[in-house]
Amino acid sequence: MNTNNYLDILKDLGLSEQEIDLYVGLLKTGGCSATSLASEVNIKRTTVYPILERLISQGIVTVYEQGGKKLFYPVKPQQLGTLFERKIKSFNKIIPYLEGLAKTDKSIYGVRFIKSKDELKLFYDEILSEYKNKEYYIIGSASTWLNTDRDFFLDFRKKRAENSTRVKLLLSGDSMGEEGQNDTSLLREYKYMPEKYKFKSTIDIYNDKIVIVGPEVDALCVVIAIPPMVDVFRSIFEILWESL
Repeated sequence: MNTNNYLDILKDLGLSEQEIDLYVGLLKTGGCSATSLASEVNIKRTTVYPILERLISQGIVTVYEQGGKKLFYPVKPQQLGTLFERKIKSFNKIIPYLEGLAKTDKSIYGVRFIKSKDELKLFYDEILSEYKNKEYYIIGSASTWLNTDRDFFLDFRKKRAENSTRVKLLLSGDSMGEEGQNDTSLLREYKYMPEKYKFKSTIDIYNDKIVIVGPEVDALCVVIAIPPMVDVFRSIFEILWESL
């Protein structure tokens, strides 16, 4: 696993970059004083102390005193996994209570801009739940969509199929040969546009919204929840699908 992967995963668990730096620094040293840790991670000692206090309060770091000197130790990665699993179990117990507090959902209308990969991942996690046993359409470039975050989207496709979500795709010619293209277990049906048509983004067409993902839009992703526009895009997709 490369460095960026493990940093992103630890960030997904709610740790800041500095908290990750200190935890990893303690793993590398096996435990040390705040002064030594500050030197290891190249952070000011006065900055290290409050970060360590946060990590201690979360159960991620422990502290022992030896001869009047404080030494800080990281919990083992396996224990850290158990800690987060326990937090998730605790949260799951209060979900019914929190849902009971929520007002009836209002129909969403308007435009939303998604500017970070973390926010984009959360959006697609919601799609997994929202479109279980349903179908939606896609127009665009498979490579552009996948390369937004390849590992995440390859995993997303598998989870989508596990939820019995079927997808129809109208793909650009340069999408031919993409990874997993002939995998029938992914519950995808696709057709290709003529090679002269190149797409720099991908459009997901759902029942209640359109989602544009790609490097050429102002944000990483734009969500358009405007019923008349959704109707037009769905109709255009169906006309193109039948004509190819």
